[in-house]
Amino acid sequence: MGGTMPFNKLIAPLAIALSATCSAQADESAVVLGKSAYGTYCAVCHGQDAKGDGELAALFEVKPTNLTKLSQRSDGDFPFADVYEVIVLGKEAPGHGTSEMPVWGDYFMADALEDRGMHKSDAMFVAAGRALSLAYYLETIQE
Repeated sequence: MGGTMPFNKLIAPLAIALSATCSAQADESAVVLGKSAYGTYCAVCHGQDAKGDGELAALFEVKPTNLTKLSQRSDGDFPFADVYEVIVLGKEAPGHGTSEMPVWGDYFMADALEDRGMHKSDAMFVAAGRALSLAYYLETIQE
């Protein structure tokens, strides 16, 4: 590993540190990037409106989450660190069933390493930034 921290070991502390961060503090460009990433990676399952009714939703045993209700299900506070962690590491938890959601942290990391030819330590930060932008965007669409 050449002295670099494994991606999954970087994510948990980063998610905790970011839990105090909110989209109001996010740069508008990060939210725009998150919206674009959502349309590319998430909408096919979660739907264009993020309500869990994407084109592939009917194929899953457990329906994709309505992502516009995350704050509502968390007593009115957007669960930023939890959302970020699920994007990056996936989720296996009671009520969620077996996760059919891709582990986007791995995908973003591979994309940065393979398609962009980055060094592993730089790729970790790019992948973390992409996940952050998605979390920032999801925070802006809460009902």
